[in-house]
Amino acid sequence: MKRGFIAIFLLIFYLMGSVQGAEGPGGPSGSTGGGSSGGSAGASTTTSSGGKKIVKLELEDLIGNMEKWKQSDPEKFDYLKKLLHIPFVPPKDYSTPTVLIWYPNSTEKAEITRNEKLDIYAWVKNENPIEVRSDVYLYLEAKGPGDENFTRVGSQRVILANEYTGGSNSTTRDWSGLMPFVDSREVGNATFRIWFNDMHSTYLTDTMYAKPYRQGDFFNVLELSLVNSPPLVVGESIKVEPARARYNDPIRYSAGFVDTDGDMVNVTLHVLDDQGGILRNLTQEVKSGTNVTFSATEYGLFGEADAGRNFSYRFSYDDGLDGNATAVYPGPSLLPSPKIFVSDPHVEAADENRYWWQNYRFSLRVKNPDVDNLRIDLYTSTPSHPNRYQATREINASEEAQVVIFDLQPFDVSDADESFSYYFKYSATDQNSKEEMGGTSDGKINPKIVRYPIYSMVTIANLLVVLLAALAGGIVIERRLYR
Repeated sequence: MKRGFIAIFLLIFYLMGSVQGAEGPGGPSGSTGGGSSGGSAGASTTTSSGGKKIVKLELEDLIGNMEKWKQSDPEKFDYLKKLLHIPFVPPKDYSTPTVLIWYPNSTEKAEITRNEKLDIYAWVKNENPIEVRSDVYLYLEAKGPGDENFTRVGSQRVILANEYTGGSNSTTRDWSGLMPFVDSREVGNATFRIWFNDMHSTYLTDTMYAKPYRQGDFFNVLELSLVNSPPLVVGESIKVEPARARYNDPIRYSAGFVDTDGDMVNVTLHVLDDQGGILRNLTQEVKSGTNVTFSATEYGLFGEADAGRNFSYRFSYDDGLDGNATAVYPGPSLLPSPKIFVSDPHVEAADENRYWWQNYRFSLRVKNPDVDNLRIDLYTSTPSHPNRYQATREINASEEAQVVIFDLQPFDVSDADESFSYYFKYSATDQNSKEEMGGTSDGKINPKIVRYPIYSMVTIANLLVVLLAALAGGIVIERRLYR
C-alpha cells in the first residue's frame, strides 16, 4: 500500500509538470525559453517528441515535500490521504481465521484465585492457501468482577503466514503466568476474550461467534469464577512481650497469619487504654505464613505519663476482600516510675553464734529525693513464722543516701535450727519498679534452745528458786493435813 501511495504522488507531480509545460509562463507547448522548468527544486525536465514537458522527481524530494505538508497543513494532508486511500479487498476465496481460547484447567466455571498464575492459549486455524494468508495479530483481554470494560493483559502475539502446522492448518499462542485480577476487590465472574486482526479486519471472539461457541476444548469466551478464602490468625502466636514492663522498655506485639490463597494480609494492631478506648491503630502488610511485629518504641506508643497504667490490645486483619478480628487481650501493664533508689540489704547477728535470743541488725541503703515520710517495714520469714512483721521506720526526703537500720530480736525458741529470710517493704516504687527488696541468711539459727549454760549463776539461781518453792509448798501442805 505504501508503494501505491508513492506512485499516486508521482503521478500527481507528473500531471503538475505536464500542465506547467503546456500553460506555463514560457508560452506554447513547443516553447523552450527560460532554460529548465519552473518545477520543484531538485527536479529536471525533458521534452518528449510530442512536445510535452516531463518533470522527473527524486524520491527524497517527494518525501521532503510530504513531511513539509504534514507539518504546515495537517488537516489538508489528512484529507489528501483520504482521497488517495484505496481499501484492500481480500481475494474472493479468502476466509477469516478461526480464533478460539483454550484453558488447560477449564471446567464448568472453574475457580481461580487472585494470586493464581494462569496459562491461557489462543488456538488459531487458517484454511486459506499460503499465498493469500496474512499475518494475524492477537491480544488477550480480560474483564473482572465489577468491571464494565475489557482490558488487555499480557503482550501482543503474532502468527506469520507460514507458522501453521501443515496437516491441520492450526497453531497456538500462549499467555503464561498471568495474574490479571491480583488487585481485584470483588469476587465473581472473570471473563476472557481475544482481540485479533488479520490485516484485513479486526475481530473480537466474544462478538464474532454466536454465544456460546465451543469447538472441542476451545471456546470463543472463557468464563472463570474468581473466589477468595479469608485469612486466618494463628491463635497461640498472639502475644505482647514483656507483659509487665516500664514504659520505655522494648515492648513488642506479635501474631501470625496465614492465607490459603497466598494473598497479602493487612494487619492492624488496636492498642486500647485502661478504659477500653482505642489509643492507637497501627497497620502493616505481611505475607501469608509470616509473623507481624509492632514495636512500641518504634511507634512511640507509651510515655512517662503512662507509667503505672494497664493496657490491652487486639488485631484486625483482611486480604482486601474478607477479614476478621481477634478477641481483646490484656497487656502490657506498665510499671510505675521509680521514686526511690534502694540497695545493699544486709543482716548481721549481734553474736557470731547466731542464737535465737540475740539481737539482729537489719539495714538498707535508701536514696529518697522526693518522698517525705517514706515508710519502710521489716519482715522476716522462718518455717515457724513466715512473713512475720517486725518493725517500721520512716524517713524524710533527702538528696543523700540514708542507711535505715533495724536492731531488734526477731526470733523465738521455735525458730532454732532454722534458716531465715527477710525483706524490706516500702511505700514508694524503687528503681526496679518494685516495692520491696530483701535477702536470705548465710546459715541457720543456732540449734541451741536453752539461753544459759547449766553451770551459770542464773541457772543455779533458777534451780534454787524452784527448790525453795517446792519446799515451801510441801511444808504448807504437811501442816494443813496433819494439824
